[in-house]
Amino acid sequence: MPQCRLLLAAVALLGAVAAAVAQQPLASPSDLAGLYSLRASLGLRAREWPARADPCTAWAGVMCRAGRVVGVSVAGFRRTRLASRAPAFAVDGLRNLTALELFNASGFPLPGEVPAWFSRDLPQPLAVLDLRYAAVNGTLPPDLGSSGNLTRLLLSGNSLSGQVPETLLSVKGLRVLDLSTNNFTGELPSVSVGAGDVAASLFNISGNSLYGVATDAIGALKTRFRLVDVSSNYLDGNWNGSDATVDVSVNCFSGVSGQRRHVDCEDFYRREGVRLVDIPVPAPLPQPSPEKSRGISKNVLIGVLAAAAALMVMFLVALLFCLMRRRQRGGGRGAETNEEGARGMRRRDSSVNPVASSPAAVSPRADATPKDAITVFGELTYEQLVHATGGFGDDNLLKHGHSGDIYHGVLENGAHVIVKKIGTKSINKVSSELDFYSRYSHERIVPLLGHLANNDEEFLSYKYMPKADLTNALHKKPVDTEDGLHSLDWITRLKIATGVAEAMCFLHDECSPPFVHRDIQASSVLLDDKFEVRLGSMSNICAQQSAGSQNVFSRILRSSKSLDKNTSGA
Repeated sequence: MPQCRLLLAAVALLGAVAAAVAQQPLASPSDLAGLYSLRASLGLRAREWPARADPCTAWAGVMCRAGRVVGVSVAGFRRTRLASRAPAFAVDGLRNLTALELFNASGFPLPGEVPAWFSRDLPQPLAVLDLRYAAVNGTLPPDLGSSGNLTRLLLSGNSLSGQVPETLLSVKGLRVLDLSTNNFTGELPSVSVGAGDVAASLFNISGNSLYGVATDAIGALKTRFRLVDVSSNYLDGNWNGSDATVDVSVNCFSGVSGQRRHVDCEDFYRREGVRLVDIPVPAPLPQPSPEKSRGISKNVLIGVLAAAAALMVMFLVALLFCLMRRRQRGGGRGAETNEEGARGMRRRDSSVNPVASSPAAVSPRADATPKDAITVFGELTYEQLVHATGGFGDDNLLKHGHSGDIYHGVLENGAHVIVKKIGTKSINKVSSELDFYSRYSHERIVPLLGHLANNDEEFLSYKYMPKADLTNALHKKPVDTEDGLHSLDWITRLKIATGVAEAMCFLHDECSPPFVHRDIQASSVLLDDKFEVRLGSMSNICAQQSAGSQNVFSRILRSSKSLDKNTSGA
């Protein structure tokens, strides 16, 4: 027992020392000069990098260790208004950061060519260089990364052109090389066997315009990289491999399915002025005799008419069923029919579109789904959410909601989303929200983009609202600051109030059964770029049952008292 206590004390002491080291102020004048050079050349706002503040403790995206800068991330940042008029790839301040291990500018516009000094003057410890979707253009320096210790080079989603330098594949420690979705041309770069001393994980050059016989080059790449993706190019040759670690789809290979049309490949190679390897073109099918053709046409006509008749019968049955349901529902209202009709004439038109049958619709997870299974709705995967939110780090955390943590994320295409991360203790609270979204959508309800279940956690992604919520809009900000905002005028306030009323009218009168929000407050009213209302915080929504109204009101009131009134967000 004394040994255990001694061990725990030692661990606690080490943790305290590590925390103290991590929070140590910047101690390097060279690093300080480099950071202020970046602040000026990139035109970063005072909101992220405030002047006269310690960068290690007060600047967003700056990571320090023992008083030295080891990481800089400007992903998702915005330039000042003045700097946005003439953005450029100006990052000379990186030369001063001699202890830098990571530089991330994904999604931050850096229009221009990669500087030539990236070949020799990158900081020696630099291991991760992330410039995805940064509007970079031009060609790559021939010796990029030769002076550093790069392990991850991410350049996808730009406008880079020219040939891929073969020396780039000779960087021994390089484990991830992503050059996808650019304008690279020429032949696939070859790599000599044993060029790297580690089994790298990924080589991705999909979505470019590479051409030429690439069978041998792909074989050499497989010896260096565990996963090779050369899809969506114009590579040709005879490919007979069925290796799941290589993706050669949408090319000009023969002997494998999922390739481009032969005529498209010929047109591309003709424009490039190179020769396409002969690919056998399938022989035309024999033409049927006239008698047989007439017989086939008659059979096809009979089948089409029978199918059309069956569809017509199904349509009439469905229409009759809908009319009967509508009549039954209208009869149940009794004396309230006239009042509802008059109110419906005054109410603004809105659309209630069930989305459960749509392929991209959100629906609750079935009870039979295994606990460890991963279910993705829409096109967002768990890896995309992790990357978009910076690994669900504190820099992207907006607030702690009563059903989960709310994060701001930026997808690879530059689109902004809001992601709610729900733990095991709050999963049951999400079922009513998913049930609502699976049945209804409305212009006054914040759109749900996707629902994903990963092990014991669930994630909901929503459309990003540029003006945040009503709480943020109501508080007047100083107009002399960079992001100054006047208090809302009365016309806008009336517009917001009308939007909230329309959202509540939809929930109470147009849904069947009616829904009760149970969390209407300023933080629940989200605003788009035109101050149009999108009602959020739907995690406490519930359907009003057919029990007595007094019992329903009491149940809702008891549930509402348990909510944390100081908690904002969903």
